[in-house]
Amino acid sequence: MHGALTKATKEWPSIYFRTSIPEQYRNYLATKSKLAIFEPWHIGEKEPIPSVDLSQCEVVFTLGLIDDLSILDLAPNVRWVQSVSVGLDALLNERTIQQDLMITNTKGCTSVPIAEHTLAMMLGFSKNIPALITNQQTNVWGKVPVNDLAQANVCIIGYGQIGYEIAKRCKAFGMNITGCRRHPTVVSDNYADTIVGMDQVDDVLTEADYVVLALPATAETDNFLNADRIKKIKQGAVVINVGRGNAVVEADLVDALIDGHIRGAALDVFQVEPLPKTHPFWNMEQVIVSAHQAYFSNQNMDRIMNLFAKNMERYLTGQPLINQINKQKGY
Repeated sequence: MHGALTKATKEWPSIYFRTSIPEQYRNYLATKSKLAIFEPWHIGEKEPIPSVDLSQCEVVFTLGLIDDLSILDLAPNVRWVQSVSVGLDALLNERTIQQDLMITNTKGCTSVPIAEHTLAMMLGFSKNIPALITNQQTNVWGKVPVNDLAQANVCIIGYGQIGYEIAKRCKAFGMNITGCRRHPTVVSDNYADTIVGMDQVDDVLTEADYVVLALPATAETDNFLNADRIKKIKQGAVVINVGRGNAVVEADLVDALIDGHIRGAALDVFQVEPLPKTHPFWNMEQVIVSAHQAYFSNQNMDRIMNLFAKNMERYLTGQPLINQINKQKGY
């Protein structure tokens, strides 16, 4: 352990940890908090039923992405919810929005692994790595067609912290980068060559060799990439989605992949997860499917716990919390 976690001073309030916490953190948290309750919960598992009284808990540290916080009936004194995920798909509902409750996410903690995953997918397509693997598996000694990333055009839609880290790595490869965001203001230490507003997305898609979606799940991003918008994308481009599955009309993307307008797609998120076994994406050679794991890294928990410790010190001293989300906007 290092960083803010080891610098914490005041006693922490009672906390309900509604996810799996590695042993090296559990011991520290148990001694630091007035009361620390641990209920292991992995994504994909059945939601645990609280085994103890939660009436004294002030803080909940939870998965977030699949947690609707129905436990608030058992924890009426909760004032702050720390989501382990960046997305808050299930966490934001009518009750949590209306209740006097602070909600924070882990924005920034997973930006690096998501950015690295994105570059891995770009390299996979530019260097035709799936074809190389197929040749190896079939004992074929032969060249495959490849392209450079240098001078290729990438359009990053959703130019927040994740988009920034993606652009940083794209710049190292000599790519031409356009960032699209709600407010196209100048970003400090910017790596994008151009930043445009979301109302200009269709204009920049026409030159994009790679279209990267890093959008949050909101009503505004529902079905963002539909048939009409796909037609505006440069012929032969690659689509990469590391944001949220709601942004893509999957049937329209399948059609564009079949007719060749879109050369390939690397998809980490989907409308329905787990991706149904009958979905055509599974059997399309030009598609790389990953199981919503672009964010994952063995270093994530270090970053998350240090963010939580920093926020706890702010919470105890009445300062604004880092990454406190606007519950009405959803991010």
